[in-house]
Amino acid sequence: MTPCKNPKCRMDVTPNHSGRPKEYCDKRCRDAAYRMRSAVDTSGAAEEGGYAAAVAADFTGHARLTETAALVPGPDAARELLRLLRSSGLPREDLVAAAVRRARLDGLTTAEIADALGMSAKTLRKRWSREAVERRIRQRDERPPFTTTLSQALRGPDVPATPPHADVHG
Repeated sequence: MTPCKNPKCRMDVTPNHSGRPKEYCDKRCRDAAYRMRSAVDTSGAAEEGGYAAAVAADFTGHARLTETAALVPGPDAARELLRLLRSSGLPREDLVAAAVRRARLDGLTTAEIADALGMSAKTLRKRWSREAVERRIRQRDERPPFTTTLSQALRGPDVPATPPHADVHG
């Protein structure tokens, strides 16, 4: 008799006399070993929370800048408001990408994430695949901040509240 391959099991495997040799004592043991192998690594969840917070701070800064441009009269402010509105989808999409990545690291299922975003699981897998999320985050890191002469005059330089990968909890 050989020991079960599940590290938490102390039972022996009863050999079968035909076909492929058994590696686990029973189906429950095999399933438990599979779940341990395919478990999501949550060691980066705290760092991911810091990244999501940095993206949220950028999103908030963009919203404040848009609000300021909406309150100031004049053609320059109107042009600035239009430019900011045109680009307003960028920080929102960045924030969704960071939130989806964080939710996956925290162990939420695709169905749970899709339900929270108000879309089907199939749409989530297509629109926010792991590759699409990572690509979106890389694009954010490479994109210059939303700054023009008017926005600098209204609010000062548009600088992210924290560096893109800093942990805001530390």
